[in-house]
Amino acid sequence: MLNEIAHRIQEGMIQSRYKVKTVSITHLSEIQDSVSKLVRQGLINTQLHERWHFYLNTNRNLPEAKTIIIVAIPQPITRLRFEWQGIVYPAEVAPNYIVKVDECRAEEILNHILNPSGYRVVKAHLALKTLAVRSGLARYGRNNISYIPGMGSFCRLIAFYTDYTFEEDNWHEPRAMEVCENCSLCRENCPTRSITVNRFLIHAEKCLGFLNEIEPDYPYWVQLQPDWENAFIGCMRCQFICPVNKPYLRKIIEGSSFSEEETDLILNKTPWEKLYPETQFKLGISEGVYSLLPRNLSALIEKQKKVMQR
Repeated sequence: MLNEIAHRIQEGMIQSRYKVKTVSITHLSEIQDSVSKLVRQGLINTQLHERWHFYLNTNRNLPEAKTIIIVAIPQPITRLRFEWQGIVYPAEVAPNYIVKVDECRAEEILNHILNPSGYRVVKAHLALKTLAVRSGLARYGRNNISYIPGMGSFCRLIAFYTDYTFEEDNWHEPRAMEVCENCSLCRENCPTRSITVNRFLIHAEKCLGFLNEIEPDYPYWVQLQPDWENAFIGCMRCQFICPVNKPYLRKIIEGSSFSEEETDLILNKTPWEKLYPETQFKLGISEGVYSLLPRNLSALIEKQKKVMQR
């Protein structure tokens, strides 16, 4: 039976179409160690480990934290449109790259309920997929992406620390979706074969989403793979083909359109600070992600040109 504060948080999140779970702060070391263990076993690429070090962060901003709160926010695919040489090119952006005010809304709900009773809330930087699965909020897919009931994999995860002690501790052993047991669609359709038969953990160093974020340009071998450029930012091939995601594929958010002048600025690698403020706002991404756009937009335009010429 939930107490009043926990009940109000649940109700507030439901009204915003979010889902929430809580776990005791006593599990913090387990969340951190779960990724570190994979590094020690050599199952995570060193470069990947060095770049994605967020799981090493602790609750230093709130040392007296008692609970970790994990929230899932629905985030459908966003479709942007870029005009170039008289043609409009659609560009679909994978979840988690578009910066949303929804994160602020989740924090507002928590602060509105907890602050009046003297409790604090601060954002937590953790391995969010691990936390979501261990809390029972999500389950792993064979592609190592977390799936939320009612959202599929098209969601944004965000976590918070609070010094309020929740009576319910939702700690679970990590679980995968049963539907994955006899399904191999994501493995068969991965452009770079990062999903393999011999282990459940994917070879993340081969994943286009990872390569997209760290390589100055796509390696030559990637461009030889079928369907290597299937999203404006990131890769969504395994999510597109997943049967669990089928109900959510049509829920595409029509994002902003960009004029030929704006497209030209991006293609010519105009620094973020020199873009029009309106263009920055319409992109809806972080400054760090923007550095990927010139290369990705050029590749996307060239690919769509070839399709139109067939």
